Amino acid sequence: MKGILLASVMMCPVAMWSQDIKPIDVKPGLWENTTTSQISGLKMPQLTPEQLAKMPPQARAQFEGVGAPQTQTLKACITREQLAKPLFDSGDKSCSYNLKSSSSSSQTIHVECTRGNTKTLGDLTLDRVDSEHLKGDMLMKTTGDSSTAGSMGQNMTIKISFTNKFLSSDCGDVKPGGGDK
Repeated sequence: MKGILLASVMMCPVAMWSQDIKPIDVKPGLWENTTTSQISGLKMPQLTPEQLAKMPPQARAQFEGVGAPQTQTLKACITREQLAKPLFDSGDKSCSYNLKSSSSSSQTIHVECTRGNTKTLGDLTLDRVDSEHLKGDMLMKTTGDSSTAGSMGQNMTIKISFTNKFLSSDCGDVKPGGGDK
């Protein structure tokens, strides 16, 4: 789930939109996206100190870090054609995207995803700082039951904040519509 949401803010274009939009006024080219996410409401099993001591170091660090803010930086190539569309799409066919507002300085998009008996919904806001900087946030709430893989029957809140900065008009090896670490 977190991977899908992190990919969601990588500024990939939506394939088809019924609304006319006013594009955000930023430069096309290579952009760097730094995303910080935090999940609350996720309940992990209680382990004894002995159980934790037996875990491999990497697994223990990952277990102990659940719920802590996590930051990821990716690059994306954004074309002029992509700027004419909402700057959001996880590529997940189980999600729907509703453009709530769009101007040369911001976009707000409502997202709803359904996977089995798990539903995730929330809003993403993207704001132009200047022609080379964007910032935004996303707040998603997930409700589900244990019959859906990955949901563990828990209700969670996922908060994501991100900053985007223009790097170059030349995208180099980064292909439009996709990201590269």
